Amino acid sequence: MIGKAKAISYGINDLRYIMGESRNKKHPEKINFICCRHLPQGLDAMGVWESMQASLEGHVKLKNSLIRIELSPARENTAHFTFRDWEGLWRDFMEEFDRQTIRDKNGKVRSKRTNLAGSKGVIFLHEESKGEVPHLHGAFCRVDEDGNINNDHDIHLRAQHAAEAVARRRGWKTAMDVRTGNAEHISSVCEAVLKAMPEWSWADYVRRVESADGGRLQVKARKTRWGPVKGYSIIQDGISYKASELGSGRNLTYPKLAETWRKLHSTAAQRPGERPATQQSAVNSKETIPSPLEPNDKKQPQAWKPMQQPATTNALSSQEAQTRPGIDYTAMSPGCSLIDIDVDGTEHRLYLPQHVLDFFDGEFDDAEILNWEPLANLACAYFAALLAPDAPSSGGGGSSASDSGWGRKKDEDDMEFARRCAEQAMMEIGVQVKKKSRGIHR
Repeated sequence: MIGKAKAISYGINDLRYIMGESRNKKHPEKINFICCRHLPQGLDAMGVWESMQASLEGHVKLKNSLIRIELSPARENTAHFTFRDWEGLWRDFMEEFDRQTIRDKNGKVRSKRTNLAGSKGVIFLHEESKGEVPHLHGAFCRVDEDGNINNDHDIHLRAQHAAEAVARRRGWKTAMDVRTGNAEHISSVCEAVLKAMPEWSWADYVRRVESADGGRLQVKARKTRWGPVKGYSIIQDGISYKASELGSGRNLTYPKLAETWRKLHSTAAQRPGERPATQQSAVNSKETIPSPLEPNDKKQPQAWKPMQQPATTNALSSQEAQTRPGIDYTAMSPGCSLIDIDVDGTEHRLYLPQHVLDFFDGEFDDAEILNWEPLANLACAYFAALLAPDAPSSGGGGSSASDSGWGRKKDEDDMEFARRCAEQAMMEIGVQVKKKSRGIHR
């Protein structure tokens, strides 16, 4: 069962929607009155609103004057419900809703108790939604009959906790149970799609997932300045599931999709005299199995435009950089993304590890740092060994990339070296923090 709650300012419009008077309601005959609190029965939406206005008198600064609540149990749990059963479900929910005092991890009160039971409100049953899954809508005045304001801080958590408490009390599935089951189903669909794909292709994967399961699934990619796609989610019935929630061991996340496809096909049956699909693909060029981080189309985004580097750095040629043992970022490899780096006016096309790019993406947040672009460009150039600072960093050591002694330690992993590169870039250029606007008050 799912519970939602929100304090809103458009009270009269919401009441018209809940009570079936809105023009957007195509089947008002499928909307039924369940009960009300501190109001006479038979009032229309305007009558309910005017009565609430009387309770709101003296609270002119209260912008969000109505609490809107939606309670959606699973269809199988309410198949034989009467109106009286629905009313009993609502009373149980309201009791749990008002019972809570939400505290933080230190025990400090974040949200005091509410008093919906002592506030004017109406509850209606809607059965006209897509799939005709019945659910309850409630609307309550923010000010109770004693003149106290119902707290709306963390009100969405209050509704979730109340719905889960009622579901557990009645032996029903909670929202988390439903979400876990849906995630397992989506995972099985994705894995079936990967098994059916003769070749790996991100575009084909998206198309097949959205065509599977009766068209109920939608793939939503998250894009970033580092490359065409950073990650993705799958939406089912309006609910989003991150790829990290799916599969086992994060095997359905964006960077691991191509490898998961290869593993699934490595166990495929081999016809006599024919190589398995993975071996056939390996014989072909790399373009036959593009990485999920390298789209099929020829258009490749550029991470940054050409820029002038600080005079305090020493540029290294791509050939010099590739002579370093164990470093080769000019060729595509699993888990890497394509980016373009500018060094003294020369553009270098490289493939850097996605987790390193994600780290730089968070370290140089464009929402907070004004000069994020030159910082990110320089940090990537350091990481790819296209540049070396004149003076060694405080964390330097290992094999040197130049006379400065800068370089990656033999036992240093990607993230440790990336952190040093980011620190060195900030030392060279400096960080320009964006000023936060406080707004204009009239």
